[in-house]
Amino acid sequence: MLKEHFRSRGFIEGGIVHNINDDAMDMEALPPFLRTLLVTDGTVTKSLEAFFWEKIRVEKQWQEPVWLTQALPLINANVGDHALKRDVILKGETTSDIYAFATSYLRMDLLDDDVRKQMLDGKIGIGELLREIGLETYREIVDFGREVFLANEHTSGAPEYVEAIYRTYIINISGKPAMQITERFPIRLFQKKAK
Repeated sequence: MLKEHFRSRGFIEGGIVHNINDDAMDMEALPPFLRTLLVTDGTVTKSLEAFFWEKIRVEKQWQEPVWLTQALPLINANVGDHALKRDVILKGETTSDIYAFATSYLRMDLLDDDVRKQMLDGKIGIGELLREIGLETYREIVDFGREVFLANEHTSGAPEYVEAIYRTYIINISGKPAMQITERFPIRLFQKKAK
């Protein structure tokens, strides 16, 4: 199972790992830094800043409280439950490169009033917010893969599709799954910058 692969190590003998849909991925074939981002259980913003040596801005693309139209079993959320859906990009301040696209679902009923307000304000990334508040959390990587996705869903203009490597993880707060986050890393950008 994927959760067991990367809980305590970042290396898998043979390099082939299967996701929750049983799709195989050759981890060894990925650019090394992208491979590192996929298996880390920490926030990626600081890692991106250190590796690319530029300030990374978290830019909110869209955020709305929603009534779920599909279940999110990883965080025990059912159709009709209330959640905050948030789409952000992690963008280089100097280069304007978009290093990651992130979609988050947050169970608002599990957050205290102060944290809920700060999340609704959406001024900083989830990792930064949780670190700043000092909230006890645990990130558990539950899925990863390769996909082509619509990168500009909440903007005008022609559709822009991007091939990406993604990881999905949940954040537990006080032992309960509270957030489901999928981060997508544009593979071509990481391949180009790895040269």
